[in-house]
Amino acid sequence: MNFRDLLIYLVLFVSGALFLNSCDASIADDENRAVYVWSHNDYWQDRPLYDALELGYQMIEADIHLIDGELYVAHDPPDPAETPTLTDLYLEPLSRWIEQNDGSVLPGSELPFYLAVDVKTEAESTFDVLLDQLEPYRQLLTRKENSEWIDGPVRILMTGNRPALEADRADRMVFIDGRVPDLGNGKSDELYPVISDRWGNYFTWDGHGDIPEDELRQLEVWVDQAHEEEKTIRFWATPDREAIWQVLYDAGVDIINVDDLEKLSRYLEENDIPL
Repeated sequence: MNFRDLLIYLVLFVSGALFLNSCDASIADDENRAVYVWSHNDYWQDRPLYDALELGYQMIEADIHLIDGELYVAHDPPDPAETPTLTDLYLEPLSRWIEQNDGSVLPGSELPFYLAVDVKTEAESTFDVLLDQLEPYRQLLTRKENSEWIDGPVRILMTGNRPALEADRADRMVFIDGRVPDLGNGKSDELYPVISDRWGNYFTWDGHGDIPEDELRQLEVWVDQAHEEEKTIRFWATPDREAIWQVLYDAGVDIINVDDLEKLSRYLEENDIPL
């Protein structure tokens, strides 16, 4: 082998080694990627807001009902006299939590924090009141002012009955939770950063046995499509079973929707899955 051939061989060898190392690194990174946890119906926890925050969970859901100009947190139409308001149960405590943590919700977390507001009453009228109630906390929110984005420690994500908003509006304090049919329809990730849908609308598997191959393939297709559009993806009404969580994580689903916060916390710790 002459010097020129030896030089070419060494270049190819080193390039190949670097490529394999980069592939291994990307695989390792993917295998150890951080996952979002969505505290579903968080107000049913023993300590709403705080149970999820103390476990490091980055998405907390509050169902809201507009009654006589006030927003009440409950799953079903509530009795206002016996039901906490969104401000009392979430907005004000979250504000104090951020102050105690020097302007951050979860210090050290690389993932944005979302307060998901699930609107149970008429979309537009509830949205108008929500904006009024968010105004005192504007400085805490990731928002758009005069067409410029300003980062804040909290993102407000509207789900359930969602208002009609335009992605290019100059001022905005909320994001919208998309649905699977929104994929491929040109929905901006700046307005629709999350795609969510009911698991049972598309899948029959409940965590017992193996997931059917056709359902796994469909799941992976939607995950890939959401990621191509720079969106995260979630399915709700999934059973709180480890087999479900493992398939979701392995398929690349970004957000695990959960009711049993402690059970999921143990699962994540045992499987070295970071938040």
